[in-house]
Amino acid sequence: MIEKYGVGLDIGSNSIGWTVVDSNGHLIRVKGKMAIGARLFKEGQAAADRRGFRTTRRRLSRVKWRLRLLREIFDEPISKIDPNFFARRKYSAISPCDAQYDGLAKTLFNDQADKTFYIKYPTIYHLRQALMTEKRQFDIREIYLAIHHIVKYRGNFLRSGNAKSYRTVPLDLNAAFSRITKLLAKIDAELDLQLTTDADQLAEIKTILLRSDLSRSDRQKQILSLIYTATAETTDQKKQQKAVVTELAKALVGNKAKVNVFTMAAIDPAVKSDWSFEMGSLQDALPAIESSLEGAAMDLLNAVAELYAAINLAQLIPEGQTFSQSMITKYDQHRHDLQLLKAYVASQSDRSRGREIRATYDHYIDGEKHKQVTQEDFYKRLGKFTKDDVSTNKLAVEIEAEMADETYMPKLRTKQNGSIPYQVQQNELDLIIKNQKSYYPWLAEKNPVKKRQGKFPYKLDELVGFRVPYYVGPLITADKQRETSGAKFAWMVRKADGAITPWNFDEKVDREESATKFIQRMQTTDTYLVGEEVLPQQSLLYQRFSVLNELNNIKIDDQPIKLKQKQRLFEQVFKKRIVKSSATLFQRKLQMD
Repeated sequence: MIEKYGVGLDIGSNSIGWTVVDSNGHLIRVKGKMAIGARLFKEGQAAADRRGFRTTRRRLSRVKWRLRLLREIFDEPISKIDPNFFARRKYSAISPCDAQYDGLAKTLFNDQADKTFYIKYPTIYHLRQALMTEKRQFDIREIYLAIHHIVKYRGNFLRSGNAKSYRTVPLDLNAAFSRITKLLAKIDAELDLQLTTDADQLAEIKTILLRSDLSRSDRQKQILSLIYTATAETTDQKKQQKAVVTELAKALVGNKAKVNVFTMAAIDPAVKSDWSFEMGSLQDALPAIESSLEGAAMDLLNAVAELYAAINLAQLIPEGQTFSQSMITKYDQHRHDLQLLKAYVASQSDRSRGREIRATYDHYIDGEKHKQVTQEDFYKRLGKFTKDDVSTNKLAVEIEAEMADETYMPKLRTKQNGSIPYQVQQNELDLIIKNQKSYYPWLAEKNPVKKRQGKFPYKLDELVGFRVPYYVGPLITADKQRETSGAKFAWMVRKADGAITPWNFDEKVDREESATKFIQRMQTTDTYLVGEEVLPQQSLLYQRFSVLNELNNIKIDDQPIKLKQKQRLFEQVFKKRIVKSSATLFQRKLQMD
């Protein structure tokens, strides 16, 4: 085109509108068509979901890695008595019609009926308990099955301490409440909220929290008046104290709690729902809210989550019992309740109604439409039947009473198990080794990593207690990953070639260089100062800039505050106490003047 023309663009997040006009602003034609249009495309998505899937794959890969190392240890002694043991386990889920099916019998053992084994040990916890307590030589395959289960479901790493200290798990409310009180004061000293430290009240709270014959809501109501000492002087302060304590009580018993209330975080009303969740779902909910939590608020959230986990653990493992014993108790309770449900089904005169009641249990155990049915959903479905029979059927009354206490039909595998620390699992592993090492001395082989022998005395302990540091990432170098898969999510630096195991990790992997690469790969450059590295948001220098930049917006009588006032506020307010918003800052400034 010889004439002058202009191009107009309207750029959006998922579209670009465009047009071409002449010098007078009129649309022109290009190749016989009016030069105006739009291009639509998918909106950009955050990488959080992708990263979550990748993290899950990495976690499962490391579980398989640990189990493969366990099999290598047990391979020779088991193959001597049962050469096809591992092959049968590997292909047990393969259909006989599948081309991969190798014709091996689909049995657990080659010299005894599986039925005999399962009658003796209905669950893996019955086997684990027997291995810890019965003074006799067990089949090496039974030992492998128990340790395989411990290594596969080894627990969380939220607690410190060695395994011996977890043979009994006391619930220390005094220390936990003192810590929470200090953090609340750090966030807002004017709230003046004191959680109780009275020994009698703490003992009563502990009893209520651990009662299995009370629902979560009932436990919440009963501890609410005991959990704090009323110190409020004004009506507003009294309301705020009660609101904070109410949400804390909800969090501790496992109900949905408004986390922004007890952390006193300023939130956007549009994302209010992100801040209401159970403490058991913290890991899933945290990514959406952690950027809005300051240091003390995050510490408070972690403290509440740790106390919730401790309460859960004390419920799962009553004092004086092992973890396996507590799970056997649950199994016996479920078996008793199943007999009760069968009797209730048999008492129904309408057979179709009886089949519907039985179906609620089937869905509870097997799931429905590839989704797990929670205990709460099961109670709601079963309650539709039992509430109609309460007046005429004693069995319905008994079932209703147990459901009200949330003790009916407990499952062995629930999200509550996420509260189990690895030390509990390691403790049972060590007890199994101690009981069986006289028959199989190699089970008690010392940990090759000498500096960790105090906490993990046996070689097998490392399969439970070793964690690949988060800053190391995938156990593959960046070059090797690009060659094999074309991906770019690895940054590990090696010291030496060869297979990496928990026992030679520091010999094969350069921790310091890997940590440096981890930080460097997250750094980016400034969009204005091209080529210059940006400062981390939580760095002291950037935090100072953010505070001073916020102070620039404050005016008194329509006049910006002076430099000396700004420096005074920074030194006397922001450096000494947490300020939640500019409005609070402004009020304090007026008070100071």
